[in-house]
Amino acid sequence: MHSYSAYDLRLRSVFELPELPGIYAEEDDCDISITRDEVEPVPESVDGVGGRRIQASRDGIRLTYDSIGSFLVDAGTQIVCDPRSEAAEQREFFRRLIENELLGLVLHQRGHLVLHASAVSVGGMGVMFLGPRGAGKSTTAAAFDAAGHSVLEDDVVAIRFDESGPTVVPGVPQLRLESDAATALGLRDTTTPAEESWYEKQMLPIDDVPEPVPLTRCYVLTEGDELEIDEPSGSEQLLSLVTQRYAQGIVADSDRSDSHMEQCSRVVERAGVRVLTRSLDHERLPDLVNLVTDDI
Repeated sequence: MHSYSAYDLRLRSVFELPELPGIYAEEDDCDISITRDEVEPVPESVDGVGGRRIQASRDGIRLTYDSIGSFLVDAGTQIVCDPRSEAAEQREFFRRLIENELLGLVLHQRGHLVLHASAVSVGGMGVMFLGPRGAGKSTTAAAFDAAGHSVLEDDVVAIRFDESGPTVVPGVPQLRLESDAATALGLRDTTTPAEESWYEKQMLPIDDVPEPVPLTRCYVLTEGDELEIDEPSGSEQLLSLVTQRYAQGIVADSDRSDSHMEQCSRVVERAGVRVLTRSLDHERLPDLVNLVTDDI
């Protein structure tokens, strides 16, 4: 068994997950176990997209990828994998499926607010960037990394709630960048392209994993000629979070709609959501970093 850390949790896995920081942990000293066993496939009668089908209940979520295998995410403590073959198990897609989608579902089950976003730590303050695919979330996080700030997560951001309020926990320590962004930030020599053609971005490992930090501000990214920050209405702030929930399609099936809405409301109340207009000119990324750091 291999032991890793991610999202401020301890993982024990029968599979090697080299993108995650390795730790020493006893078998009974882990939060999440990742094992290999038989999993009943999701029936073909269930609607799916691209060879992927999913069924969710309050405690358990089953997924089937026709070319990879079936998986069970159970009660926020266990991921059971049933790969179709040894070849499927060896694919990069297989381990990234565990590290991203399946861990995101585990965090959802554990009561975290999980969002499609990127997040950085600026002087111990958590800053999150939201937006649709292609909005520049990864590029923005990379700009903060280049400026000496810490990247918390670049795809699946998890927010934990406790007495101190919403806290961003560090996820998978890597950035996912388009080639032009990597070049503009001077990172081409240190990024590693994905091994498979299904993923076009380059991967930049993050050496230093930061501590969890309180969420201080959220920014919705949009494109424009000028760099500026605007404050939308409260209802618009709430909607921008709700629409970026990671488990968007299964929130109702897992009976967590009410708690998710409450969590989003708490984020708006504590951190607030702003609209950050950014230029597509990568040379202006340092100005964007300065604008945000001045704002928070």
